[in-house]
Amino acid sequence: MPDKLIGKFISGKRLTNDELILLDKLLNNVHYKSKIYHWLKENWQYSETENVTLQFEQIREKIRFSSLKARANRFFMVLGKVAAVLFIPLLATFLFFYINNQTSTTGLFTLTTQRGEQTSVILPDGSKVWLNVDTKLNYPVDYGVKSRIIGLEGEAYFEVEKNEKLPFEVVSGDIVTKALGTRFIVSAYPEISEVKSSLISGSVVVKHGSKYETLKPGQQLVYNKNRSSTAFKSFDENYELAWKNDQLAFRLAPFKDVIIKLEKWYGVNIKYNPSQFKSETLTVRFEEYESLETILEVIAKANGFKYAIEDKNVIIRK
Repeated sequence: MPDKLIGKFISGKRLTNDELILLDKLLNNVHYKSKIYHWLKENWQYSETENVTLQFEQIREKIRFSSLKARANRFFMVLGKVAAVLFIPLLATFLFFYINNQTSTTGLFTLTTQRGEQTSVILPDGSKVWLNVDTKLNYPVDYGVKSRIIGLEGEAYFEVEKNEKLPFEVVSGDIVTKALGTRFIVSAYPEISEVKSSLISGSVVVKHGSKYETLKPGQQLVYNKNRSSTAFKSFDENYELAWKNDQLAFRLAPFKDVIIKLEKWYGVNIKYNPSQFKSETLTVRFEEYESLETILEVIAKANGFKYAIEDKNVIIRK
């Protein structure tokens, strides 16, 4: 009965009041969450995109119980893991519905990754987003109706569905990257002084302050938050998108930025004296799934330091 009920709900069929109450209990049952996760994975991993016919407005009407709204976020933690694995529109639709109900007071759908975690998602308009480690992405519940505005803190790669009436906009601090249909990367970690918008294909307009700049494929706009200045550079896609392929890459990266990214990738705290590495940079690319110790060994030889790993802490000394 529970499996059939979950399947009926996700398929878009109307549930009776008794079925809604039962669904509420299932969502609040800690022991059943694992079963729901495995059932979703087993039943949806071969689902076809063209079979998805649900409309968001219809889905929003399905659950009205405040108890479900309050518990939706806990269930989302389970479903979010499935979304990262399956990457299918049907699951994204279901997640979108739950977040709409959960965040109706703020009007935002928020997706986050933790340190050492990456994920991907299909937005309601079919645009695809890959999120790097320690990244937060949000968009309004009416996304795709009146606008396509995304808020980003961290780093993400976008493949945007074309819609000439509704430009796709990524707001990352003082920088807004606007596109119709294209592929680009935005890197905007709060701890790093530079915000980068890098165009791979198509065309984007980057707004900073009152200025608008149009990028060409292969061109990158770099905004320095400390100096409130901008610069145009060419970039190597293999370096900028290395993280999407589980590779860690640096090209003339300041030492402090290297440390910040290592902390985010491996979930550690690194202690060092910034003044000793102020002028040092690093250019290197590591293949996927290299251990932290292997990476530190390479960097230590390149930059001349010693290190010690103590649980989740790393100490670097010249």
